[in-house]
Amino acid sequence: MPHPLRGTREHALPGHDHWLAGLTLEQARAVTHGSGPLLVIAGPGAGKTRTLTHRITHLLTASLAQASEILAVTFSVRAAGELRLRLADLLGEDTARGVTAATFHSVCARLLRQHAHLFGRTDSYTIYDQTDVRHVIETVLPDCASEVSRVVGGPVELPPAGELQAAVALAKSRLHTPEQYAAADQHRTGRLLAAVWRACEQELRRSNAFDFDDLLWFAAKLLAEHPDRLEWLRSRWRHVLVDEYQDTNRAQAAIVHLLAGTDGNLVVVGDDDQVLYSWRGADADHLHTFADRHPAHRQVVLGHNFRSRAEIVAAATRCIGHNPRRAAKALIATRGPGGRVNVRTFANEHAEARFIAGHIARALAAGIPGTEILALARTGWATGALQSALAEAGIAHRVLGSLGLYERSEVRDALAYLTLLVNPADALAFRRAISAPRRGIGTATAAIVVTVARERYGGDLIAASADAREMGGIRSHGAQQQLERFGDGLDRIRAELAAGRSIAHTVLAAVMLDCGLVAHHQHQRDSARRAERRRDAERVLEDLRSLCRAAQTYEQSHPHPTLIGFLELAVGLHAHEPDPEAEDDRVTVSTIHRAKGTEATLVVLLGCEEQLLPSWRSLAADTDEQLWEERRLFYVAATRAKDRLLITHTHARGGRATGGPSRFLVEAGLNEAAARRAA
Repeated sequence: MPHPLRGTREHALPGHDHWLAGLTLEQARAVTHGSGPLLVIAGPGAGKTRTLTHRITHLLTASLAQASEILAVTFSVRAAGELRLRLADLLGEDTARGVTAATFHSVCARLLRQHAHLFGRTDSYTIYDQTDVRHVIETVLPDCASEVSRVVGGPVELPPAGELQAAVALAKSRLHTPEQYAAADQHRTGRLLAAVWRACEQELRRSNAFDFDDLLWFAAKLLAEHPDRLEWLRSRWRHVLVDEYQDTNRAQAAIVHLLAGTDGNLVVVGDDDQVLYSWRGADADHLHTFADRHPAHRQVVLGHNFRSRAEIVAAATRCIGHNPRRAAKALIATRGPGGRVNVRTFANEHAEARFIAGHIARALAAGIPGTEILALARTGWATGALQSALAEAGIAHRVLGSLGLYERSEVRDALAYLTLLVNPADALAFRRAISAPRRGIGTATAAIVVTVARERYGGDLIAASADAREMGGIRSHGAQQQLERFGDGLDRIRAELAAGRSIAHTVLAAVMLDCGLVAHHQHQRDSARRAERRRDAERVLEDLRSLCRAAQTYEQSHPHPTLIGFLELAVGLHAHEPDPEAEDDRVTVSTIHRAKGTEATLVVLLGCEEQLLPSWRSLAADTDEQLWEERRLFYVAATRAKDRLLITHTHARGGRATGGPSRFLVEAGLNEAAARRAA
């Protein structure tokens, strides 16, 4: 592969439009690429998002495409949001809105809304997350195990539902089918997984639902098996751009290449040194085999790092250089020298945490804002002592990955009510909503309602609940009354929604439902004997208020708001709208995986020890593949830093001896520094 051109931001091509000013020669080459496929290899801090947004701007200003003909796909919600914001800055809000810039899952959800009938769903289908799917697996697993035991003539060991869920998700990401999986693995485990997969698909179809992995699996199936629809989509999206291509799994790569075709206008940007998600199907070979799929492609390497000082870039590249099978690239630190890389050793995690907290306090006092300080570790568990030390020092911090509003239990209860309003066939949402709060409706009664709804009401659980006295099988008069009150209340809200009432009104009405969530938690707040329960009830009520405010914000910021759209936002399918009044100036604590795509003036990488980074699993693996990915984790963590990188390790963690300083420190040329700074 070619080496990058030695251009800098000051060496932009003359004679181009003003928005080309400030691009390097290689960035400008990618931006002004003509037709056909283009592979852009972009190291960390190389301005890949800038290149993509300017590429889109070039297509529009040069009249090479209409905004509606451009599809820009990202791997994460955060990246999609950033891409849209930058496009709005360059093109204006109205033009930028015409470009389809979204995650893979969001694009696939949109396609399936239009073609849901092909897969036994309607366009009001709901989306199950991992927790939802695990609940379904737990429900179907006993019957599946009995079925397989009859076939194989012996008992079947039941693995945890979470393991089965992960296995099915990985199989879907690789575009396998239950039949292929069972054929490849004739043992009990393979048969059981295939049976669970089929049973879950049947239950999701009855509930008019897809899970997150289904969005990719069925979208790929749609494009591969319906050439007329594929041809229409190719004519609609004549230009396809893909960010973070190295993180795509087989399903995502297949979708990209089906949409673009062999010689289509496809631009993909990626870096095989930043593949971090192989455990969920990401495969760097999609970068390496791009030339095989697209023989007429061109390639550009973005080798200038505009983020990190030379000392940081040098240490990171020395380490990653130990990985084989890498795309050839030079990484040039455009900002030059002046950075600091320090390594410190401590007796245990508590001493480590106290030092880091003090180091961060001094950085804040020196004028570095909290938004420019990032503390990273291989696992969330390893940040526990640091979180405590920051709290004791009075340093405001946030933890990426802590429960957001839509992940909190009582808010998910409210979302179950809303889900029923758009998809009354969703049995999982019904079971959750009818038991939040408890109404004396047990699992057996709920099962009767689901069965009767599917037999007599076309799956409509709201209508079935409202007719509880007529369905039979429910002997408790109190249960009948509660079901009728629940069904009548939701049916009234559903009618108001159909008549044009706002999304904000609908959300408020759902949480205020008679004998529903707000009434229950208000009673707890006012009557509970324990102060802790009263405080918890007030917290829940504030969360429900926040949900109502979020619905209002969504409605005001979207040109065509729908309750389905708000629910897709809540399950993480779209980027949340930024709140200018809620700027977060706290220090960030995160795992390396969650911090990908971020940057900070000061980065602290703690727990850089053998058996933690690299993990003990990677060291015990039969091949070196996992170790290579751990090295990429170190590389990504180090290249988040702009000016200062502090790396720490300890002799003991969690009361046990560690494996000593990570081999990555030696590979990065930092082992001598570690010895000098041992404490």
